Amino acid sequence: MRTFIFLFLFVFQFVSCQNVQFEETLQIAFEKAKKENKLVFIEYYNSDCTICKSIEPLFSNPEMAKFYNSNFINYKINTNGGLQGADLEFMNSTGLKFQGVPFFLFFDTDKNFVHYSGAKAEVDYLIGIGKTALNPTARTGSLHEKYQSGDRSIRTLYAYADLVQLYQNDKLQNEISTALYAVYPKENLGTQQSYLILKNAVFSITNGFYIYWYDNRANLKGFEKGAKAGTESEQLERILLHSLRGDEKKTWSLAQISKAKEMILTLGLSNNPNDFLWETEATALYREGNTKEALRLFEELLTAEKSNKYASLYITDFFMKLFMDKKELDLVKLELDTFSKSVEEVALQADIFYQEIVYYTKINDSKKASDLKAKALLFYEKHNLDATPINEM
Repeated sequence: MRTFIFLFLFVFQFVSCQNVQFEETLQIAFEKAKKENKLVFIEYYNSDCTICKSIEPLFSNPEMAKFYNSNFINYKINTNGGLQGADLEFMNSTGLKFQGVPFFLFFDTDKNFVHYSGAKAEVDYLIGIGKTALNPTARTGSLHEKYQSGDRSIRTLYAYADLVQLYQNDKLQNEISTALYAVYPKENLGTQQSYLILKNAVFSITNGFYIYWYDNRANLKGFEKGAKAGTESEQLERILLHSLRGDEKKTWSLAQISKAKEMILTLGLSNNPNDFLWETEATALYREGNTKEALRLFEELLTAEKSNKYASLYITDFFMKLFMDKKELDLVKLELDTFSKSVEEVALQADIFYQEIVYYTKINDSKKASDLKAKALLFYEKHNLDATPINEM
């Protein structure tokens, strides 16, 4: 009997060492890692992913198993059906936001992120990922420290730009890609490498790589192969859309807004750039003291949206909040009064109440503001509307 048990254990250990051993829970993985002073390796995958399925058999490769079992405590996170429980809580805590799979992730015993890499079904490649994770100066977790210490090499900046994308930090991303353009040899701007930087590290139309390729878009071809051949110009559209949807446009000058409008028309995003930029332009005009043009834009927008009550009220609401001078506010109030005569919808009437209170508050007519607020609260109560915006005024 003892011989049988010994033989069973021997066979079990032999079979086990032929496979990468994955822990049952994340908690167990980190407990073992702390006890054995090892990094935690996490395969971030989806059980329906074709590439992930091709990688799976490699975890039974003896060389792969020996390397990963010797150097790491291993765990799997399957994204199929969405993350749940401890896995979801852990990934949220990292701040990392992956748009796909598979990825190999590595964390220290205190759950600090130290390295990541995309993965493919090659044993040497996967072992190489692990070796990089074990090297404190080579792994991706060291990039922040390198950048902070003043490393502005193209290699470091490009890699760091890739990492920062996982945190969706547009401000830092744009800072890094600006630094990348500053050190990049300008004689190489028309090359494949420059295009790859545009594609993988640029998210702002104010970046030098974007400006170069927009100005030289006739030469933006021949860099993609196969099914993606001829899609190079789509990178310009992607970056433009990202800039238009992000916060960076809030700081644009009128010259930058004008250039963005040109890009919208040239790249065919819209026949009406105001669809994307009227709020940004109005704010910039007012910020730069060009009230006359801001009012012209206000009238232009109302004319264009005269058949759309909801859009018209949105416009008056924006300018009512933007303007500060009584003369300008009076013009917005005049449009609001004219518009209110044809409004029957309860939601729109409620919005008109709100805007009128804003008006009287801004021109310092506290009595009218107070009287109108009392009237508005009765209206909101009658129609079972949320009066929080009124109460907070």
